Amino acid sequence: MSTNNTLNRWLTRIANVQLRWWIWPMVLFLGGALALASSLLLHPEGHEFVYLPNGTQFGETCASITIAGFPCPQCGMTRSWVYAARGQLITSFLHSPGGLGLFLWTQVGAVIGAARLLKRDPAAWTPPTGLLLGWIGVWLVLLYALPWIARLFGINPLPS
Repeated sequence: MSTNNTLNRWLTRIANVQLRWWIWPMVLFLGGALALASSLLLHPEGHEFVYLPNGTQFGETCASITIAGFPCPQCGMTRSWVYAARGQLITSFLHSPGGLGLFLWTQVGAVIGAARLLKRDPAAWTPPTGLLLGWIGVWLVLLYALPWIARLFGINPLPS
């Protein structure tokens, strides 16, 4: 009984924590900045792998392809972000439509976070809920799930 009361007090204390207004906008801004910086840090050479600045290959062939013989939903995601960061949006899309969509959305989040910080308004540039829900649906179904299903059936637009 004492453990249950302790847990309830602890959870109540956590639920009542009020974060400063600028924390979430800062998370949005830094998340987008980190995504952009890390994507620019990697170098595309060919279309199969990306490399660190010292020339070391980043990542291996997808374990799903190696073990099961078919791509995972994330196949091409890193390369997609690397090309998107360089403005090569068509190449990024061909590697992973969902990756391009997610990368662009992180950049939109960074801009919204920066605007909120600059205006000192935690609600500045709040997108309508319908837009957010619609984007989530488009990203999950059209940009992420359908291309993966197509790849499972042998339709693979990845550049060779």
